[in-house]
Amino acid sequence: MKTTTALLLVASLVACKSNDPAPNATSASASALPSALPSALPSASASASALPSALPSPSASAALLATPNVKTFPGTEAGAKLLVAELAKPNADSGGISKQLRPTLADYKAIFDVPTATKIDTVYGREWDKGTFVILARPGQTEVKLSSATLAELKTGTGGAKDFPGGYKKMSNHFTGAALTVYRFRFVEPGQEQGNTYDGLVHVNGHWVFIPKPWRGTDDH
Repeated sequence: MKTTTALLLVASLVACKSNDPAPNATSASASALPSALPSALPSASASASALPSALPSPSASAALLATPNVKTFPGTEAGAKLLVAELAKPNADSGGISKQLRPTLADYKAIFDVPTATKIDTVYGREWDKGTFVILARPGQTEVKLSSATLAELKTGTGGAKDFPGGYKKMSNHFTGAALTVYRFRFVEPGQEQGNTYDGLVHVNGHWVFIPKPWRGTDDH
């Protein structure tokens, strides 16, 4: 009887031992979790690297800057400086700004006698249509040098007219605007004197126009 009871006690202990969970089962399950998470969630570095592609680059932002309306610049020397400074900015819309400076026949007639105005409008109208008159500053030419001359100075070759091509004096008798002031400007690199030079910026009829070397649009050139 004692022997049978001892055997039953041993068998019971063995059965309980076999039902215990494996000692490494819990740690194995825990170690499996981290390896599964990265595949389901993006890493911080992956998310960060994806952001720049969704944002515009600085160069793209600069290209999206609105073209200024030239009618907002006053008809003064300060206004001329501001207008030309816009053209000297990196990524300036040179074509868009230049197109706004195209004169009408009424503008030409406000500056020249009627026969001369008609000739220039005909000749220069074709050049405007072809996109010839675009004011450009070369890369690095971020500074502007501006000079001006009145009609009286252009006729006598005095004052600011000394900085203008001789053609202005030759055809000065064709100018009719008594209060006319013509501007000449140059885009230069910092510390330099030479650069891209333009002339013929005039404020007339309440807005700015560009008439470069006007004698080339007449029979006098």
